[in-house]
Amino acid sequence: MTSSDRSPVDYRVGLAHLLRELMRRKEVTKADIQSTLGCSESKVGKILRGDHSIAPLELVALLDLLDVRDEERADLVHLGEEARKRRPKTPWGAAIPDRLRKYFNTEETARRIEAYRPDLLHGLAQTEAYARAVIETNPALRPNEAESLVQARMARQKRLTGPNPPEYVLVVRQSVLRAPVGTEQTRAGQLSHLKELAQLPHVTLRIIPDSAGLTSALYFPFEILTPSGGLRKTVYVETLTDGLFVDEESRISHYEAVFRELLAVSSADLLDSVEP
Repeated sequence: MTSSDRSPVDYRVGLAHLLRELMRRKEVTKADIQSTLGCSESKVGKILRGDHSIAPLELVALLDLLDVRDEERADLVHLGEEARKRRPKTPWGAAIPDRLRKYFNTEETARRIEAYRPDLLHGLAQTEAYARAVIETNPALRPNEAESLVQARMARQKRLTGPNPPEYVLVVRQSVLRAPVGTEQTRAGQLSHLKELAQLPHVTLRIIPDSAGLTSALYFPFEILTPSGGLRKTVYVETLTDGLFVDEESRISHYEAVFRELLAVSSADLLDSVEP
């Protein structure tokens, strides 16, 4: 990924990773950082996860605490500058609920996305018409808000066809491809789009046949998100009104085992057999 391809989120996550490495090397604790910055434990956690940018003076204090000097210090200061840059405003930015911003940031920096959807197609695989049909079912949204969310979804998808795309593995149930979402034209366009996606070298589309019956995943949609730089995976579990992040290693291992089961009972050959 070149510097022009990287977003402030990428820099923020990269800086957090390097800070954690320095903490291990220098035997500095989170409590040391909390004392140095005079901030809450929660803020320290957000900084070290890359969820929160670091103000210039805070970064200077951290680098002093970690005894970072010369070229290494200059590199980290540069990362901090890039991480604090604001993105250009978009018409849809204000429509994204705060509860989804962490998820969007995590997805944006993932180098591998493994998603299971038992009910609908995953957002990164939806056409604009399909996304609109899904989003407009929410009665709480005004028409302009719904359209903004559609455009936000389309913007997220650009990673799949842009430079340095993530590996994308999507598992859906066969019934999802027949679900009456939108018009017949919407469904036909969606199937054509899925076939195009499946041809991309970094995309894997697997379909669970109806004959497979129940699996360990049941009807709980989830994603396994693998960040770059050897950082630990995280799992995002979607609920009706919210989403939960799972970061405990034992629980992540369970989701990985379930996803392997889903891959084992799914097939890449069922897409051509489905009619809109």
